[in-house]
Amino acid sequence: MTSPTSSPSPAWWERLDPFRSLPAAATLFFGASGFALVLVIAAGAGKILHTQIERQLGPAFENLAFQIADKLDRTVYERTHQLQFTAKLTAFRTADAPLAERQTILESLHDASTDYAWIGFADAKGTILAASQRLFIGEKMSDATWFRGGRLQTFVGGVREFPELASELPTISANTPRFLDLGVPVTSAQGTLLGVLGAQVRWSWAREVQLSVIPESARREHLGVTIYAADRNVLLDSGASGWTEPPDPPASLSENPGVRGNRIETTSLGTVCFTGYARSRGFRDYRGQGWLVVVRQPVAEAFAAVQALHQLILRLGTGLVVALSILCWMFTARFERRLRAVGTAAGRIGGGDVLALLPQPRGATEFDRMCSALGDMLGKFRQRQESLEAENTRLAARQNSTSPQPPSPPV
Repeated sequence: MTSPTSSPSPAWWERLDPFRSLPAAATLFFGASGFALVLVIAAGAGKILHTQIERQLGPAFENLAFQIADKLDRTVYERTHQLQFTAKLTAFRTADAPLAERQTILESLHDASTDYAWIGFADAKGTILAASQRLFIGEKMSDATWFRGGRLQTFVGGVREFPELASELPTISANTPRFLDLGVPVTSAQGTLLGVLGAQVRWSWAREVQLSVIPESARREHLGVTIYAADRNVLLDSGASGWTEPPDPPASLSENPGVRGNRIETTSLGTVCFTGYARSRGFRDYRGQGWLVVVRQPVAEAFAAVQALHQLILRLGTGLVVALSILCWMFTARFERRLRAVGTAAGRIGGGDVLALLPQPRGATEFDRMCSALGDMLGKFRQRQESLEAENTRLAARQNSTSPQPPSPPV
């Protein structure tokens, strides 16, 4: 008996045809199914993360805006409270108190906090009698907003430029410095107006407040802060959101003090941002200035983690699918070779080659057991065929020995 030989392998293009090649069909089906599963997983994971970010980021930005607004209000309250306390000292409430004593107190108050750019005391007519660093002594300030506003009650003005004061201060940055006006009435024990205690507070402290809540490192994520006045003018912009000029404040916001919230906003510059905002609501007896603090981050930056996760799943999933597809090709190619060997042997046996043998695998898989059973069946069939042929031969020989001999022809 001779062992069967495999039929010639198909051409390479036939092995790539899924309609003619089992490895190609199996690999195509497995690869397509695996890649579709990867896409579904990537989309589902991205959607879940997107929802979580959207649910958490808005309230988080709103809370950051509220913290900045609250710190601004508390700082302004502390400064006005210091001025109110100073205005109640005997040196100011007594009309004939020595100017040197008032000057010493103002210098001490100025040195106690770097936020103060200037502190001065003007009499009831607006003439400066004492001032930190002795600036503007003897000058008339009757038209100054802090003097006019501080004659009747504690006054907190707007943020403005003060060129005369700026020229007397050391230059810290290239930007023109701005100051916050404060004014407190000074009255005698009988309630007579003796003057106004005024102060110019450096607006740079607002930047320090902002950095205490949202540090400079947030610039990398384009997380920016913008502070608007009640008249919608920009008071401060961190410059971290990626624009050169800050956009307008969010549209359709209520003007009521204390408003806060979050939204996905399309800014006046066309940028889509996650936005949290909070309006100044004051602190204790300070009613606030209605400043609006807005914290923004472009949506593309906010959802960068979603895109990163999506790309990671696609890369890892695609690599895994490719590796498993190669294994699938190798396994099905081996299976195909064994099937082709069985088919070749069966074709030879069907063509009359009684010496052809079926493959006899040694494994325990269903295919191995099938080949073993077919081989056993074929072996038994051959044994029976041989037995029948031997029996027929014996019968023929017996018949030939018992049959009568024909008579010999006459001589």
